[in-house]
This record gives sequence, structure tokens and C-alpha cells, in this order.
Amino acid sequence: MDKLTTEDNTTVSKIKVLAIGDPDEDLPKEPETSKYLYQQNLQADFRKHLGYLLLGTRSPIEVVEDWNTVRRFEAKSVKEDKKPRQYSFYFTKPGKWVPGTMISGPVLHGAAVLEEVKKRLSEENWISENVIQTPLKTKESKEYYNSDMFIQKVVSDAIDTDGTRLFKYVLNLHRAYMNENKRRK
Repeated sequence: MDKLTTEDNTTVSKIKVLAIGDPDEDLPKEPETSKYLYQQNLQADFRKHLGYLLLGTRSPIEVVEDWNTVRRFEAKSVKEDKKPRQYSFYFTKPGKWVPGTMISGPVLHGAAVLEEVKKRLSEENWISENVIQTPLKTKESKEYYNSDMFIQKVVSDAIDTDGTRLFKYVLNLHRAYMNENKRRK
């Protein structure tokens, strides 16, 4: 191991710095079988398996990571002069944004998410199919300091429930596939 001494001129004084190693030496490159390559292979295998479960073919599903192609469930808070605050719940077309939205999330089945929100807010004053009016009758826990936060939590939980339903569906398809393979052997 070579020792190299370099000097650095500063406005205060001359400082000597000890540098260990060769400054021209390159770090070794990661081998081809790195974690990244393994992850790429896993994702390709997963897409093929998912394609088989959902479509019955081994061709991989093309993944498009564009949230503007997915329907969204949204909640909006409306406060007009001398009127109680209202919260409206709706789903929008992909890529459309409604001004004043306080929470928005991707969903596959917007009507099911709306039903989940209605179930969780069943005691509230529903003035139409998708609008409630304050004051809220549901007692918020101390972790929510206002009704906006409470509504956001309810909508977030309902959107998560939609994702959980999708996961359970794919899991059941996978279990059926595994049972089918056991019978063949």
C-alpha cells in the first residue's frame, strides 16, 4: 500500500494530508449476477405468471406505470358562506383532476369504494347519493384534530380495501393454479 502525501494551501496555514491508496485505482465492478439482475428476472417471471393467472396465457403482461390511465376515487370539501361544510365523494376518469380535491387514489371498482365510504360514514347526514354535510355525528378520535383529516382517513382506508380485494382475488387465482398443479403430479 503506497502512502501519498499531498499539501493543500489555505489562507490560514499549510496543511499536510495523508492519502492512503492509489488515486488512479478503480473500484471493482459488480458481477453480472447482481441483485439488480435477479430483481429483473423475478419481475419478468412474475409478469408471465400473472399473465397466466389473469389471461390464461404465458405471455408477460406489459406494465405501464402511468397513474393517468387508472380511474381515481376522490373526496372534496366544499365550504360556502354561512352554510355547513359538505364533503362529496366521486370517481373520475383517468387523467382528469378536479380542483379542490382533498384526497385522491387509484381504484379498480369505484362504486365498491363509495359503498365502503358510505358504510363507514353511515350515521352521517347524507344529503345526496354522494354528499354528506357537517357537523359530523361520528366522534373522531384524538388523532384527528378536524373533520377533514377524519374524512381523508376514511377515504384512504376505503381505497386500501379496494387494493386488498384485488390482492385476495389474485391470491385465490394463484392458489387454484397451485392446487391444479398438485393434482397433475
